[in-house]
Amino acid sequence: MRMIKYELMKLWKKKPVILMSLLLLAGNLFLIVTYEKNTEEFFYIHTQGENYRAFLAGNESADVDGYYRQGQEAQEAYLETYSAFIDEMEARADRMREVSLFQNKESYVYRNLVKSVMDFAPFSGIVLKADSCYGVNAAAGYGGGILFVLIFLALQGYYVLFRERDQNLLLLLKCSRKGHVPLPAAKLAAMVFSSAVFTALLECGTILAFGWMYGYGDMGRAIQSVPLFRNCTYMLTVAGAFAAMMLIRVLIAVVLTCILFCVGMVLKNEISAAVFLTAVLGAEYFFSRVFSISGVFGGIKTINPFYCWNMGQVLGEYYNLNVFAYPAGKNLLALLTAAALIIVLSAAGMFVFHRTCQIRAESRVEVFFQWLRQQTGRFDRHLSLVYYEFYKVMIQQKKGIVWIVLFLWWLSEFSGVFAVKYYGDAEIAAYHVYLQNLQGRITEETYAYLEGEEAYLEELRQAVFSPETDETMRQIYSAELTMHERGFALVQKQLALLEAKPGDIGDKYLLDELAYTELWKDSGTDIVFWFIGTAAALFFAVSIVSVDEKKEMPVLIWSTKNGRERLKKSKAYFSAICTGVLFLLVETLLFLRYYRIDHFLTAKQKLCDFTMQDFTSSMALGIMIACVFILKACSFFAVSLFGRKLAGVMKNEMVAIFTGIGVLGLTALVLYHFKWDFTMIFLAGVKR
Repeated sequence: MRMIKYELMKLWKKKPVILMSLLLLAGNLFLIVTYEKNTEEFFYIHTQGENYRAFLAGNESADVDGYYRQGQEAQEAYLETYSAFIDEMEARADRMREVSLFQNKESYVYRNLVKSVMDFAPFSGIVLKADSCYGVNAAAGYGGGILFVLIFLALQGYYVLFRERDQNLLLLLKCSRKGHVPLPAAKLAAMVFSSAVFTALLECGTILAFGWMYGYGDMGRAIQSVPLFRNCTYMLTVAGAFAAMMLIRVLIAVVLTCILFCVGMVLKNEISAAVFLTAVLGAEYFFSRVFSISGVFGGIKTINPFYCWNMGQVLGEYYNLNVFAYPAGKNLLALLTAAALIIVLSAAGMFVFHRTCQIRAESRVEVFFQWLRQQTGRFDRHLSLVYYEFYKVMIQQKKGIVWIVLFLWWLSEFSGVFAVKYYGDAEIAAYHVYLQNLQGRITEETYAYLEGEEAYLEELRQAVFSPETDETMRQIYSAELTMHERGFALVQKQLALLEAKPGDIGDKYLLDELAYTELWKDSGTDIVFWFIGTAAALFFAVSIVSVDEKKEMPVLIWSTKNGRERLKKSKAYFSAICTGVLFLLVETLLFLRYYRIDHFLTAKQKLCDFTMQDFTSSMALGIMIACVFILKACSFFAVSLFGRKLAGVMKNEMVAIFTGIGVLGLTALVLYHFKWDFTMIFLAGVKR
């Protein structure tokens, strides 16, 4: 017990653990609000909460759009059919027994039929109550909490398992009295307790958040009162269902903790363990999304953590698995599997700790690179500290792999920039086609083109309404006229508004304003690209500093003549180079999206001459775009500097990376929530 207390104290006295735990709890709440704010339920039940409460009190006029009445009628219809669904189950089973498929009493299908009738029999005559179901449905469908639990488990696993191994302390502790079994048992117990507490706090926050937004109605009514849980075979109230779901999710966190513990004992390298666990969890997520519970892989899906995390699926879906021709409930099998995994993985992890030498292992890839560096060392001798930083990060630490991944991602996104665009509206499509021919400075040729197009459209109108035109040609002319007429009218309106603005029309430009507006409103893509770029910049900035700090190498270099300043400059130069290249790599995609619109032929257009946006500034469009890119570049370099400072303070690479990316992720979520990217922030300053 003392060892467990020591492990817990050692874990929770780490400021990064406390900070990241609070950030993860806050991030979960923020993700809930961000997701829900775009739903109808959020608007009608939370934003228009007074109207909803008035409707429940009997004020029918408060239901302006009929949304509340529609939901109420749907639930009342469900309550009327539930009793028939239960009472007629025996009769339906009798009819099915007449089919030859169900007549063999030793078969799975017959036994499954009998078990289904028995499972639903206790609900005959149950009293259901109509009440607000919005909060229950929203909470049951939310599964984002497992992401925050996985991040917490990764952070906890590093501090409990890998950090002491990296410092060569586990081998020393293992040699102590009772170090072979009590020590790993204490570490496992501390991890299980911490993960259970964190998951419980996370779920309490989730339940409170949905209750604050929508409410749950009468928490004492049967969970079957909610249509989503019609097939639930557990005698639970709404409050009981939430309690059961919290226990299930805590159990999932415990199982994942045991998996992490066992993998951490077997694989002595944290990178190898992270890659292995990512592959396993990725496969599990793939199974949960692709395969059906009633399919061939139904058994695998029912023990999937991502499936079991979903309250609506675990408690609301009824399904029995075929176990040697006997039906077994999916939740019972999942519970037995979880218990078996906890026992087997815990025992396996402690056995491996007992039998193996607990020092950090070098992977086969790392051994190969060491051999390769020995063979090519004679050709690779340099005195430059900047080159040393490059070699240390890209080659020795193998961070160059990240560059390869980023480049492959860039290629995939680059192919989408110049992909063919399809428009569902003929007016918008015609507008873009016209602007491709007209964009640029307004000249006499512009007016001549518009006059020629107007004459052509007039000919089409006459042909459509001419009695001499046969029906087939009339339909062809009508379709072409419809396709071009509205888009052409939009171009004419834009030109007329430009003529009405102050200044010589010859100094103005006709540009594709819809394309620019569409690009500016795509704040989600811009924020994602910014997050990827800045996270990579922070990753490399931390790597530049943390490894040397960990091995106390800067002290050796500082002792040389001018060593301190030269080392600082070399790290700053290399960090600036990495950050600059990352900025160019990521933001080139946005630059190309701007370039595709009109190849910057209208870069001299004044913002105040836009007709679809209210800008007061006379700044040129090209200067505005350049300012946005400069602001983004400043943010990249600021994040890089923040990463180096963070690594210097924490002196631990993994913790600094987790903390920094957590801060960036929370910032990105805030920006995404309010749709604030650098372009929108800058444009807000030039609007009226």
